[in-house]
Amino acid sequence: RRRALRAWRAATTGAGKWCGCGVCGGGGARGMSRGACAAAHGARADGTMMTAASAARRTRARCARAGRARAQSDGGDADGSRSSSGASSAFDFRAHEAWLMDALTRTCGSSRTDVDVDACLAYKSNETIGVRTTTEVWTSSRLRRVRSTYVDGGEVAQIFNCVAYPSTSTPDAPIFGADLICIGKGAARKVLIGVDLQPMCRDASYAAAYVPELLALRDGRFADVAETLGTTTPSTKFYEDAKFFSKGMFFARPPTADDEVARASLDVLKAYFDVWVRRLDEAEREAEAMDGACKFGLSLEDVRRCVLTETTARAGQDAHDAWQLEHDPAIAMFTKWYGDAWSREFAETVLFPGGCPSTTGNRHP
Repeated sequence: RRRALRAWRAATTGAGKWCGCGVCGGGGARGMSRGACAAAHGARADGTMMTAASAARRTRARCARAGRARAQSDGGDADGSRSSSGASSAFDFRAHEAWLMDALTRTCGSSRTDVDVDACLAYKSNETIGVRTTTEVWTSSRLRRVRSTYVDGGEVAQIFNCVAYPSTSTPDAPIFGADLICIGKGAARKVLIGVDLQPMCRDASYAAAYVPELLALRDGRFADVAETLGTTTPSTKFYEDAKFFSKGMFFARPPTADDEVARASLDVLKAYFDVWVRRLDEAEREAEAMDGACKFGLSLEDVRRCVLTETTARAGQDAHDAWQLEHDPAIAMFTKWYGDAWSREFAETVLFPGGCPSTTGNRHP
């Protein structure tokens, strides 16, 4: 067993050395044993190797646990918020990631099934500039697909992006999307907060079911933190075609990156998520009522008619992905960090697979 592990280390990282890949963080730099480092990359205790899929799942789970542990050790409370006491920690969105992943699993993950993502796409690093990207994808009975991506580049970049696509059997439920970005250092640092319940059509009655509640949050409850967060309207450079964004979208460019911004943006994320869950619940009941009325020939007078069907909801979600493939500026950042070939494959098969009909494997269920 020792000989097998030594041979594996020598073949992949140089004899007696940790790999420094970022999953193990350089091994000894974070107190991880060589055996644990090997395990993070798919080596079993007996020296044999796991399948690529099993190794990828283990790597993603390890990264997620490490990120959530870091969020708590950096001042996070049990509910994902940051403590108001103690010294300020480095700015990141790990608490946001931890809270949202827990909330999604708690409310929609009772039948969660992890989707296999190629190991080279689930985790990617550029050690020259110190940027690492991890992604997990899963599905459940309520959700067609959840994709969560975190970019950890220390002071260079902290990015958390998550999209949750409702099952098309709940056709009038919008996509939940969160895009939290902090890039650059010092005076060049830029922070962006975007959270929305993204519509799959522009029908007025579709929007009326939830947008007024978003407006009440943005323009009412969160008016007192508008200056702290730099609440503003989206740039027409990216949002010139607002087809897949609601009028209640929360968009902000905070002037600083500090604990106050972290706490306020986490509150926004939680509030918008709560609206989305309520709308998801309502849309499920509406779809069930309409289906029952149609099956048994009952009157539709007291039933809210669904605007979309399963077919048009699926088409809307795929059109959303196609739009993102053409417009999302993150793809250009990934190209800069990891090269064009990796970036394009990542965008088409993991980030927005519905927008590429020829894509297989990681495409929407």
